[in-house]
Parts: sequence; structure tokens; C-alpha cells
Amino acid sequence: MTAVAALSLSLIPLPSSASAGDGGDPLVVRTSHGWLRGAMGRDGGRVFQGIPFAAPPTGERRWRPPRPAARWSGVRDATAPAHPCAQAPLTLLPDGGPILPGESNRTGSTTEDCLYLNVWTPARTSGRHLPVLVWLHGGGNVYGAGSDYNGTALAARGMVVVTVNYRLGALGFLAHPALSDESADHASGDYGLMDQQAALRWVRRNIGAFGGDRNRVTLGGQSAGSADTCLHIASPTAKGLFHRAIQQSGSCASKGGLTALTLDAAERKGSDFASSVGCADPSTAAACLRAVPTAELIRATGTRPPSLWGANTGPRVLPRPAHTAWAEGRVNAVPTLSGSTHDEYRYFTALYVDLLGDGPLTPASYAALIRLQYGDRAAAVLGTYPASAYPSPDLSYSAVGTDQRFACPARADSRLYSGRVPVYAYEFNDPEAPPFIPAPHTPQGAFHASELAYLFPMDAVRPLTPAQRRLSATMTAYWARFAATGNPNGPGAPAWPRHTAAGDRIQVLAPDRIAPTTGFAADHHCAFWQPSPTPGGAMQ
Repeated sequence: MTAVAALSLSLIPLPSSASAGDGGDPLVVRTSHGWLRGAMGRDGGRVFQGIPFAAPPTGERRWRPPRPAARWSGVRDATAPAHPCAQAPLTLLPDGGPILPGESNRTGSTTEDCLYLNVWTPARTSGRHLPVLVWLHGGGNVYGAGSDYNGTALAARGMVVVTVNYRLGALGFLAHPALSDESADHASGDYGLMDQQAALRWVRRNIGAFGGDRNRVTLGGQSAGSADTCLHIASPTAKGLFHRAIQQSGSCASKGGLTALTLDAAERKGSDFASSVGCADPSTAAACLRAVPTAELIRATGTRPPSLWGANTGPRVLPRPAHTAWAEGRVNAVPTLSGSTHDEYRYFTALYVDLLGDGPLTPASYAALIRLQYGDRAAAVLGTYPASAYPSPDLSYSAVGTDQRFACPARADSRLYSGRVPVYAYEFNDPEAPPFIPAPHTPQGAFHASELAYLFPMDAVRPLTPAQRRLSATMTAYWARFAATGNPNGPGAPAWPRHTAAGDRIQVLAPDRIAPTTGFAADHHCAFWQPSPTPGGAMQ
């Protein structure tokens, strides 16, 4: 069945209570909005897809907080995913292929009716109260979908996995004075964050019907989904909606991470965006923007940096920056598993420099690029990352981006959090991880998002080797135990120590080594990028 067929609200007659709710058909469950019929997975687990958790944010609901989904009668078909939220296809490679393996990256979408989620359960859930992972996809808050992730492997570890769609790009994060004027809290933007919290509230009301424990919900994500998770830790409106957090390659509380804009800055960006789509007049901007066709908004949003979109500290969902919330102790402090990959930025170098740019860097073009990007600090950057210290200028440039944008902010977030809650920090480091894109000039190593294939099975990448499958098994076990208890340690697995600022131990996850290291900060030149935490836990 196609996604369109599934979303046409194809309804079949309501089953008897015996077949649906009293030990009868395990593929039929009752939610607060109606009955659902899912499908059986190849491993015997259950999959429910395309479940509405909020009303379509279309028409006058564009750029407004999410509203409750409508109830339905009969049994709703939940055997196919919903459309991704509106986004351009990422078919940017020279051969027309996508730059990421998800189906949403291949097809794109012009659909604003997209607030749906998917649920995976293990084979046996009757009478159980299983831990829950709510997963926020990455993609710079511009592309991606919950349906890009297959929760089978994690569900088989004894947990319920929920993947979520949320509004993207301008549709999810546009702030504008005209939109702020019509808002009760005189602010705008952050609609994507509000969608994510609406999904968490749906989970709190309904996950018991799938065998999940509403009091053991882990919120996790990768890249932008990780940064959004970080923001929910600082959000007062997310209080009580999750009990643990997983941040994979995305930070928000430390220098170098995806920190939120101020409302004023976000509104200025939004006003420029409105002008670009013909809505420059402030007096009519709100109505004008709501009349702009979806395809035109997608075109104006863009897909390449600096087109990435994110939160601002204006709406009630995020009244203050994350670092301020931590300094003031006004956070949802929960046990956290957090980390990055060893070679994060090699993916971006291969894509934007080699494939879509002018080709591999030379020592001269590397120095020129650093001077362009870092200005007065360029000499210090080049002194710390000289081209001569790396096999190629591409790899020296990748090391700069890895450390500044990912590795050191992830470590800084872990150090910040560890003064209040248990933190388990990791670095994924498989130098032979299956690549997403051709990269003849920049060996990919453990590139950005490379760990995902070890947690979520991906048909579009090269199959894992036996050693990589063993690493995958260890990682899914760690993630599942963390979701269950707030501690990844368990029988038969290498010990994973808690991270502290003093000990600075970070678990290496590699095919040939799973053990803590204390050399992370030196390996990644974090002293160059990050200040030290104060005794009180705030950053200096």
C-alpha cells in the first residue's frame, strides 16, 4: 500500500473488543483518537506507521502551534508511512543521487499535512511495560523524516521505538514580527520544537497501548535532532515529557553547537525571507506568507549551508538559551548519553568542497578558505591545524570542522551536564564505516551520521561486516539498557564509566576497541575551541 493510500484514512469495520483488546489481534490497538491496524515485521515485531499526533498545520494553521488531531471511527490503516514534511529532494550528487540514504532525501515533499509518527515494538509486549525511545531525525531542521529510520533492531532489544515527523525549514522555524504580533506570547518560530513536544504528549497518552512505559521515555536524536533534544532539556514546556536523553552529534548548550538565535535576530532573518517570497509589507506579511505556495517556500528555504534553520529564544517553548538555563538550574535534568563520531566533518568536506565545490583543496586553497571563514583567528587555526600535519589539506580542513562544530561541543555539553546528572559520553570510531557518498579525495572514516547504520538498519548502504555487526549489537544493547535504566552498563558488555569533568573519560565505540579513553580532548584540540567549566557547572 502506498503512503497516499494509507493517509486517505482507509477505514475498515471496527473489530469486536475480543479481537482487538482482549488478547485478540495484536496488530490492532486503541489510541486516544481511534483504533489502528499495524503490520507484522519480518522479525515478528509490530510496526505502526503514519499515526497522526496533531492536526494538519495547513491553511490558517500554517505558522501556528500544533492542534490536536481529529478522532476517527473504524480502524485506521497504519501499515505505510506518511509523507515527509515539506522539503526539497537532496539529489545533489553529479549522478542525480541523494546525499543521504533516507527515502525522503530521494523524493522530497511538498506536503504540509505531515505531523505523523511511527511505532516499532518487539515481538512480545503483552503485559509488559517497556522503555520507550522517541527519535528525532537529523537534517539541519530542513530535510529528513521519521520514516527514514527503521526501529527494528532497537525494538528487538526490548523497547518501543517512536520516530517523528516535524515541520522543517521556514515552515517549522520562521519567526517574523507579524507572526509574533498574532501570538499570545508575542513571539514566533520554534513550531518544529512544538511539534516534537506534541508528539511526546501523544506518547505519554498512548504508548501504553503499544506496550510502552510512559514513565520511561528517552528523547533522542542525531545532528539537528540531537540539538533539538538538547533544547528540550532547556524547555519548561517539556517538563515531565521524557526521563532520559540521547544526543548524537548535535549540541546546543556550548560554544560551537547549534545555539538558538534571539527572537530579534530570528525575526530579522524571517523578514528577509518574507521579502524573498514577495511578502515585504509588514502590515500584510502574515496573510501574504500563508498564501505563498508550498513549493515556493521550499525553494526559498534552500538545502545548503547557511540555509539551516533552528530555534529562537522567544516563544514560550524556549524562553532562554540552553547555557543560561543550565547556569540558572532551570533545566529538565535527566541522565544523558551523548557523543560524536571521530571524523564528523569529512562528510561535509567531501560533499561541499570535493563534489559540489571546486575539487580537493591544495595547501594554498586550504589556507585561503580558513582565512575567509575565520578572519582574525585564521593564523591561530592554521597554526593548530597545519596542512603539513595531515595526509591532505581536505583532512586538515575536516579536522577543523569536526572539532569546532561537533567533537568539542559534544564534550563540553557532557562536562556541563555531568555536574547535575549521570552522563555517558562516547565517540564512534569505525574508520571503515559504510559511506553515504563517493569520496575519492576525502576518506570518510567515521563521518557524520555514520553510526546510524549500526543502530537503525539501512538497506541503502553497504552491508556491515561481521566485526561491524558485533559492534552494532553492542551499541543497540547499550542504547536499550540506557533507555531502560539510565545506565548503559549490563552483563557481558565492556564497562562504560560515567563521564565527569575531572575524569574526562569517553567510551570509544570501534570494531576493534570498546573502552574508555582520556585522550579525547587532546586528539581533538578542544582546549583551542572550548573554555573550561566553572565549579558551578556554567560555562565561562
